[in-house]
Amino acid sequence: MKIFLFIILIVSVFLGISSFPRQADITKNEERIVGGNSTTIEKLPYNAQLYVNHEFWCGATIISPKWVLTAGHCTDEQSTSNVTLRVGATEYNQTANEPVTLAEIYIHPLYNITTLDYDISILLLNKHLAFGEKIAAVALPPSNVVLPAGTLATVSGWGRLVYQGDNPPELHEVTVPIVSNEECALDYSNDTGVYVTDRVLCAGYEEGGKGGCNGDSGGPLTVDGILYGLVSSGVGCAEAGFPGTYVNVSSLRSYIASVTGL
Repeated sequence: MKIFLFIILIVSVFLGISSFPRQADITKNEERIVGGNSTTIEKLPYNAQLYVNHEFWCGATIISPKWVLTAGHCTDEQSTSNVTLRVGATEYNQTANEPVTLAEIYIHPLYNITTLDYDISILLLNKHLAFGEKIAAVALPPSNVVLPAGTLATVSGWGRLVYQGDNPPELHEVTVPIVSNEECALDYSNDTGVYVTDRVLCAGYEEGGKGGCNGDSGGPLTVDGILYGLVSSGVGCAEAGFPGTYVNVSSLRSYIASVTGL
């Protein structure tokens, strides 16, 4: 079983270029949003936790009572028999929340394991979620929206807080500016192994220090409460000169609609 694929390039190994590793690939003190602050599920109730074989694996994002989005690489080579979700909890691994099982996993048919293009997976739940203060859907964007560079976005998840740092289990959030795809492509132009396509959205500070990291994949990037991105990949974690790359939800809106009807 492939565990959260690393781009197989010597320069990638040197620079730490990869899809953000699944939780199983990293030690328990390497799991947080970088440069963010703790928050609560009541504030961001569309966040979900994805587990594989009962082990925390990735983030996920609720879009309706029966549909959830995550990154394609989070469900690559997985099945409904070993993937579950937990919802409505600020902390991960809360046993009080019964696992939510899946009826189907729809990974994009054009998902590319090497480039991480079309890095999206749509999950159909076996039963509808009971929405309330701690569980709710995020709004989906219109198709093919281009966010202006500098637009501030919120990224949230249970990923690493600082590189090789401590492991507080709470949900975290961080604010980062959108970076144009043209600038982002230049940042990743020197054989970095990261591919900036129309299905990619970039965000981060030039000086680094804030963004998603290990364990965050599949979690939401929102602007004004609307889901525009899913954490996907990048160079290291919030490295200077390398914006984080996210699944561009708006560019894949027609695919989401074709599967979910939303």
